[in-house]
Formats: sequence, structure tokens, C-alpha cells
Amino acid sequence: MKKSHASLKDIAIELNVSISTVSRALRNTGEIHPETRKLVLELAEKLHYKPNPLAMGLLKNKTQTIGVIIPEIENYYFSNILRGIDKVADDNGYRIITCYTNDSQIAEVRAVNDLLFSRVDGIIACPANELTDYVHFQNLIDDEFPIVHVDRDCTDLATTKILTNNFTSAYTVVEYLITTGCKRIALITNLEPLSVGRQRYEGYQEALRKHRIPLDLQLIIHENLGIGTSIESAKNLLKLTTPPDAIICNNDSVAMATMKVLKDSGLRIPEDISVVGFSDDPFSSFLEPALTTVSLPAYLIGMKAMEAILQMIDNKISVNKDIRIVMDSAVVIRNSTKKLVSKTV
Repeated sequence: MKKSHASLKDIAIELNVSISTVSRALRNTGEIHPETRKLVLELAEKLHYKPNPLAMGLLKNKTQTIGVIIPEIENYYFSNILRGIDKVADDNGYRIITCYTNDSQIAEVRAVNDLLFSRVDGIIACPANELTDYVHFQNLIDDEFPIVHVDRDCTDLATTKILTNNFTSAYTVVEYLITTGCKRIALITNLEPLSVGRQRYEGYQEALRKHRIPLDLQLIIHENLGIGTSIESAKNLLKLTTPPDAIICNNDSVAMATMKVLKDSGLRIPEDISVVGFSDDPFSSFLEPALTTVSLPAYLIGMKAMEAILQMIDNKISVNKDIRIVMDSAVVIRNSTKKLVSKTV
């Protein structure tokens, strides 16, 4: 008998008892003779027995598995959310099954169906940017199936949502840039209804309004955030009759591409133009100059999402109520932006 494959049946045969007796002894439930339980535990340890999560889940009508749907794994922000989910899942004896959508509604619907077929106990999802309807999520809510949304806010759905205050973080960044003397602040972002970029755009507008700086739509670049399109966006901004003196990028990878375009054009960062990113990727502090960015609590978002799912499974919170948990972010000032010329905001 191979130790790595020991099962309840192996232990039962070895001790000449029933499988149910072994199961009750290991779980310390039901009436069982103390000596029998002692023998079961000793043999289980000797054989390095480990419970089969799926088999144990079926006994409890649970699989101890959570489905996770995110747009992409290459993005540091989403991979960090996944790490937070996995940490809490592992601490509580759960496994995760991860699906990637590339922001496609078709892929997202397929992912939901695949996870349900796999009998997951709940789903954590970052909704796809291109969603035009929420039927697949609404069906889960109607069936009182545990679901948590992260990062993007489907306001029409009564779900628990773990979010970042993107409006406030964008507002703070713009106001900071203004205090350093910037007046023509460009924004490279995504404006789809569910995107965090739209919330940042609103924060951007509000900061301009407060400081009575007119909104110039030529400074707003709406793109799909690939490296190639980021490079073209930065080049187009530099072609304006009056180019920007600061560029806020939707993430740090876009900021990195933007900085290369600026350097290739002979511009100095931040003397000629300031650059700001979002997410505080590990490479950001190693760029030259080091990138000013917004640190997003991705890992904590993942942890909170998994904790919420577990509470639903344990019937501690409702699965069909609109609960919004908004996490704070922080602006990390480095060398890609000018120094303050007035009082810090």
C-alpha cells in the first residue's frame, strides 16, 4: 500500500472495521469506542492519510471549492487579488478554480457555467468591461448562490462588492499635480460603463472643476490599454498644439510605455512632463525616474472577497443584498512628478 494513496477504505480494511466507523473516528462524531478511535488515528498518521476535499465536500453537500473569474492573470493587480483570495481559501481548507475572460462577456458566461458544472460553493468575479447584460449573475442571485464582485461595480445587481475608491484616488492625483504647477493634465483611461477608468475620469473632472481648470477633451485618451495602443496614445498627445505637462496612465505598464515615448522624443521626466501610474507594480520603483503611482489594495481586496464568500456559505451574511465595501488606496510620490510648489493637499 502506497502511503500517498491511503484512503478511508485502506484504513477500514487494515483494522477490519467499516468505512463509516473510520470516518466517524477521524471526524470525532457519533458513538465510537475510544480504543477504536485511537487505532484509527494512529494508523491514519502512520499512512499519512489526508482527507479527499471533494469526497468530504460531497458528504457535506459542499466541494470546498470556490470559483474565481478575473479578466487576466498577466496584470499584477489582478494576480495580486488572486493571491489574496488563495491565502484565505487555503487557511480555511478551500481550493480555488480560476477562469480568465479577457474582458469578454461570452467568456464570462462560459466561465460561470463551467464553474457551476464543477459544483463550486461560490463565485468571486471581476465583471468583464464589455458586459451588456447581467443575466448570468442575476440567475445566481435569484438562486441564492454565493457571489462576490471585486474591483468593478455592477450597481444594478444586489451583490456584495469589494471595491477601491477610484474617484478619490484620481481626484487626489490631479490635485497633487496641480499643486506642482501642472495645468494641462492628460488622462489615458478606459471609459466603459463598468471600468474603474470611468470612476477615475469623474474624479479627474471634479479636481479640475475645483481648481477652475477647463476640461479639454483632447487630453482624454480612451483606449484598450495594450502596450501598442499606449505608445500611440502618448505620441498623439505630444502632437497636440499645446501638449500636456502631465499624463495620468490607467496602470503602471501604460505609464512605462508612455515614459519610453517621452524619452525617445527628447523630453525630460518630470522637468518637461510628469507621469503617474496606477497599481504600484513591483517594477515601478525601478524605472528611471521612479514612477509616481497609486498603490491599490489588491491583496486585501482578494482576502476580503474570500472572507465574504465564506460568510455567505456559513449563512452569516445574505447573498442577495447590495453590500459595498470600499477600500482606500494611497498615492506613492516618486521622481516622475515635479516637486510641490505650494502646500501639500
